[in-house]
Formats: sequence, structure tokens, C-alpha cells
Amino acid sequence: MDFEELEKRLKTMEDIEEIKQLQARYINALITTQWDELLGCFVEDGVVDLMAGLARGKEAFTKLFKEKIAISHIGKEGCYIVHPIITVDGDKAKASWLLYTMFSQPHKILRVPPESGETDAPDWIHGYYEMEYKRDNGKWKISLLKWRSRLRSPRQE
Repeated sequence: MDFEELEKRLKTMEDIEEIKQLQARYINALITTQWDELLGCFVEDGVVDLMAGLARGKEAFTKLFKEKIAISHIGKEGCYIVHPIITVDGDKAKASWLLYTMFSQPHKILRVPPESGETDAPDWIHGYYEMEYKRDNGKWKISLLKWRSRLRSPRQE
């Protein structure tokens, strides 16, 4: 392996680590309800596709997070992301992640369309992120965030 190949591999590893840190900052801002910090993780023309709705552009997804997501994420849940699969291609990257969220107290959640007749949050929920990233002014940012639920606990009465 020559120096140029080694340099390229090192750059890719650094990019992957920066993307992991970006995703962790996003999740941390989500669970601590730091909405402005969370929104700073995105490019201006990004797309957010969640159970709460689809939004294109920072103005639209700012409204989605602050007016809808804020109802579900009240800062009393625990989230963690695992199993990142990240591919980098120049100034763009794609990734998939698994997300687990544990809710500490019942509260109302909004889904579009509703997943079930329930409006109370489950005890826990598991889903996956399909992500795209762009290098924006030298820093990685989220350009597409898509999250879908896979498993959830039944509410115990």
C-alpha cells in the first residue's frame, strides 16, 4: 500500500468517526430536547421523514421538531443508537443505524399516519434510521433522516 492509498483510508476513517459523532450529537440533542442544537446537525435543504411527518427544508423540519416531535420527546426518555453501517463517497455518505428508545412515563405521541389506535407512548420502541450526509463547509451534516419503527412494547395496564 502506498502513501496515497493510506492517506485515503485514513481520511475515510476520520469521516466515519465524524459522522458517528454527528449522529450521537443529534440523538443527544433529541433526548435532552435541545432543539436548536439538533437543528444545527442538518443542512439547509435537508429532508426529515419520520412517523410524525415528512418535511423538506430547514424551515419545515424546524416546525416539525419544535411543534410535533417535542410532544413525543419530552426529555424523559432514553435513546441509544447502535450498529452503524456507514459508507463514504467523497463529500457524501450513507448510513443505517438501529435506535432503541425507552419512555419513562406515559405521554401522548403523534403519528402520521397513526400506527395504531393508541396515543400513549409505549414503554420502549425500536426502529431504524436510514441516513444521508453531506460535507457542508468542511463539516458533515445530515441531509436525509428517515426513521421507521420496527418493534414496540405493548402498553401494560
